Amino acid sequence: MFDPTIFDNLKVVAEGALYDLDLEEEILITNRRDQIDLAKLSRDYAVTFRKMDKTDNSVHGELRINAGVYDLSAEILEKEDKSIGCHIEAVFLMTVIDPKKDCEVIQSALLEIWGDRPLIIQEISYNYDPSHSVKLKNTIILKFDRKIGEAQVDDLPIMVEYMIESIDFLNELML
Repeated sequence: MFDPTIFDNLKVVAEGALYDLDLEEEILITNRRDQIDLAKLSRDYAVTFRKMDKTDNSVHGELRINAGVYDLSAEILEKEDKSIGCHIEAVFLMTVIDPKKDCEVIQSALLEIWGDRPLIIQEISYNYDPSHSVKLKNTIILKFDRKIGEAQVDDLPIMVEYMIESIDFLNELML
């Protein structure tokens, strides 16, 4: 019989929390990715969503779960290693007008919502198009300094709540 890994169990809990909100029409799931990298023997899962009452141009959130070859193999081989687990990231996708000002406000607000637990990385990019004004894309990645396992599975629905609170704030900032 198949014994699900930590990755599988975290994925099911994350899906449950997000799809429940989708069914309640609080959020709209816009993309889902579940990949196995055969070269690195890793697994990646991501669900992208936005608030239901906002347009497609609004802030999107993405919950990412990743497990590498060591974590997957150590678990399957039943090694006694307390560091086995998955990496979790909360990602926000939005546009900004004035990166110097906007990124500072975003950083402060996310620190207030999330505390000093995650490392907050903001990546600004744009597509070159000489016929249109430049839209600056801000990819905001919240990285956590530890892996999580099944003991922290109850943190995932709380993390989803924090993501929605963050999306609400970031949508207000875009106005």
